Amino acid sequence: MKLRFGIIVPAVLLLFSGCGVRDDPGEGWTAAEMARHASSGASVQLTELAPGSEEYELYASEYYGLKLSEVEDGCILAAGGSSAQEVSVFRFESAQAAEAAAASLETYLESRELDFTGYMPAEAAMIAAGRVVLRGNWCAAIVLPDSASGAEAFEDCFSSSPPPSGGVTVPSASPEPACPASETEQDEWVYSESRIISAYRSGSRDGLDAHDIAILDAVDFVLTEVLQPGMSDYERELAVHDYIIDKAEYDSDTLSILPFFQNSPENTNPYGALIDGRAVCSGYSSTFQLFMKLIGIECITVHGEGNHDREEHAWNMVRLDGDWYCVDVTWDDPTGFSFVSESLAHRYFNVTSDFMRNTNHFWDESEVPEAAAVRYAWQP
Repeated sequence: MKLRFGIIVPAVLLLFSGCGVRDDPGEGWTAAEMARHASSGASVQLTELAPGSEEYELYASEYYGLKLSEVEDGCILAAGGSSAQEVSVFRFESAQAAEAAAASLETYLESRELDFTGYMPAEAAMIAAGRVVLRGNWCAAIVLPDSASGAEAFEDCFSSSPPPSGGVTVPSASPEPACPASETEQDEWVYSESRIISAYRSGSRDGLDAHDIAILDAVDFVLTEVLQPGMSDYERELAVHDYIIDKAEYDSDTLSILPFFQNSPENTNPYGALIDGRAVCSGYSSTFQLFMKLIGIECITVHGEGNHDREEHAWNMVRLDGDWYCVDVTWDDPTGFSFVSESLAHRYFNVTSDFMRNTNHFWDESEVPEAAAVRYAWQP
């Protein structure tokens, strides 16, 4: 990715509205029509999940926490992949059921925001500004670039006539994966740090898999072209860090709860980061550690948890002039921005353990050294 920047905005809002003047608010409208009307401000194409499909039932019951027996009509429009945009509209058998659903949907959005925090801050901010709107027996969850306008469009449905039949539709969910299985099947290659290091130091590529050779070519380029003679350990570490976040992008398909987005198969190792250009935290951290070992900087990988929901996460620690420093390459590479400032791209570079504790990193502190030095912290 290229360096980008974004701004965090307020938390999820829960709106409660009156029932309107009609005895049956929303009469004549279907949930799908309301969802399409409310989603007119979407900036990406949304996939429609309709009642009766496995994807709809999974989304509504498992992710939203709704009781399907209380839902009379529903529609879910979701983007998935690198976008968190979605609009869901449901009509329930009673106002009480709709009110309970509103609470469940608010909880879902709060959890969804945490899924994106640290990895895609701009999307997390959009979710934080999302709306849950309750109107009589109807309830909607709206996450759009302008969720307030989407909520207003949903409210408009209760004072206007539904669109004529045969209006604009949204593509329905497909039961097929994004790519045929034959295109995503991989061989049995497994990444080995020791194999890569041994091959690089010996200069022999005999018996290596094509994946190994591709990683070695990338490593050779960095060590001979990116790193320059006379660089200090700190300068070499910084150059490697910046190369990784420029070359790789967080594999945002791992954040999708739609079944049509497939993760990069090697996103947990240097092949994903350096060759495919897509990685998750283990891909970033293993790539950084590989380079540190090759250039002779003591480095370890910390396996812990990140964010308030304590999801599995991994980062590194390096030792410079006898002192330990923490480095989270993944969180220095936030996606979804058109620009990330230099300070944001180095927020987690050579920081202290206290800084990590205060930024939602959790780990077994008895297993790793304490980082307290600030001498080699990043400076603009």
